[in-house]
Amino acid sequence: MGDSKVFEKIFSSQIDRENYTITSGYTNYFISYIGLEDEDLYNLEIFKTKYNIDNRKDIALFSSSLPNPSDFDMINYFKNKLSNYRNSLEHMDIRIISNEKINNNIKRSFDMVLKEEEKQFNNERVKENFIIKVMSWIKTYVEPLTINKDDAPKIIFYGEIKKHEAYFLAILYLAGFDVLYLNPNSSSNIVVLNKNLYKIEEIIKENVEDMLAFEERVAFGEKVNKGSIKKAMTIGAQASQRISNELLNESGFIKPWQLQDRKIKNVLLTSTMEEISIYWNQPLKLRPSFNFDNNYIEVSVFFSKINGVYNDRHEYRNFVKILKGPREYVNFIDLKDGFEQLAKPFTNDAFSLSFILDSKGIIDKKSVLQEKSYSISTLSKPQQTMILEKVEEIIASNVFIDELNREDRIKGLFTVLNMDKKLVHMINNFDYALINPKLVIYMKEAVVFNKEIGFLLLLLSKIGFDIIMLSPGGDNCIENVISSKVIDIHRLDKMIYQFDLDEKEEEEKSIFKKLFSKRGLF
Repeated sequence: MGDSKVFEKIFSSQIDRENYTITSGYTNYFISYIGLEDEDLYNLEIFKTKYNIDNRKDIALFSSSLPNPSDFDMINYFKNKLSNYRNSLEHMDIRIISNEKINNNIKRSFDMVLKEEEKQFNNERVKENFIIKVMSWIKTYVEPLTINKDDAPKIIFYGEIKKHEAYFLAILYLAGFDVLYLNPNSSSNIVVLNKNLYKIEEIIKENVEDMLAFEERVAFGEKVNKGSIKKAMTIGAQASQRISNELLNESGFIKPWQLQDRKIKNVLLTSTMEEISIYWNQPLKLRPSFNFDNNYIEVSVFFSKINGVYNDRHEYRNFVKILKGPREYVNFIDLKDGFEQLAKPFTNDAFSLSFILDSKGIIDKKSVLQEKSYSISTLSKPQQTMILEKVEEIIASNVFIDELNREDRIKGLFTVLNMDKKLVHMINNFDYALINPKLVIYMKEAVVFNKEIGFLLLLLSKIGFDIIMLSPGGDNCIENVISSKVIDIHRLDKMIYQFDLDEKEEEEKSIFKKLFSKRGLF
């Protein structure tokens, strides 16, 4: 199990968990993840976890050792309640948290841990002090959580852990909490717990030497998120979504334009040719990885380069015919007419944009929004702002083969601001849950792409466009500009230069060629 899978499992819904049934109640996990697999991906997952913590009320995070309790009223309350303690807490009148069911579960789990770890306590006084300390921790840190009766509340502990803190996690797990222990540097004292008894799923990867605080990893993860390339694997033609009830109409469909106030994040699809055909005309809500919350929406998109044609030319032409429809969502461009179909050509006057783009790649958005001469100026202010934020993400990313210099950034920004009006109209008409806008580029001849065109294609992808580049001759174009980790490249049966999409035109050329050859015989 890799970095993403660990976090994906702990945040999975109950219906996706093994052995879950409505009658048996929710299933909870105890995962101990030591070391890491990929530091950038790990930091990205930490960043996303922090986002979940900030936006949910059922998660408690511990990113450093827990202090000894200092609330004397609380300490005295538990001390007085324990005066009649006789090796069992289950039936004692002790209110640790207000949720009665969880409170009873916690008392039972205390009994289980105390029985299992009996040898760890030298005498009754030491045991009593331990009970008071852990009860105080639970009262302080767990009581404020909003607990959903249909899902497991979550405890996340990052870094070095003391023995009593490990028992604290075990008690909460036995009481029905999801527990995730993270330590990229060492296993620490989590090993004191019997992983079989407590059903701990232990995942051990390579330890790292640098000891970074949780918040440091959040900061690094945010940087990765801004420039990250997230991919999803398509699985047949099936996708399931769980959609908030407030966004559905009476028939169970998402109401039009209900997701437009969310920030969009693209997920690049790695697919087969057949799956491109299957998903092409499907609404985004039926594609893999479609997901949203109150702030973000994730949509799966194609960013694909298809080299060559099928042995059966008719099959290839039928595939291209699929890509051309539905017409209201597709901009099909034959590059024989040049890049002017995508954006206004750059001129030296455009270097004036250097005054609104600083050396760190941050745009003076207010200046852009006040200007009315750009093609994107007809979009709403939130849409323009979203586009400018995506430009900043592209600048911060490392997806170009050659690093972007100052001139490249200015040209890229200019190209985005002055994209073709048809692309602007497609953005304006894009309902995030429905069929997304699509750009199909056909290259009959070899074409050299520049960075600013690569910049524009990345931008369109980031805001939800499907991008398909067709190169029957198989020439490298976008591959010489953008990293291959972004592009889903397909290689068909054979490479044919100057391939005619129009079958009739190809037949006429063939007849002319035969006639010309026959005349040459005389």
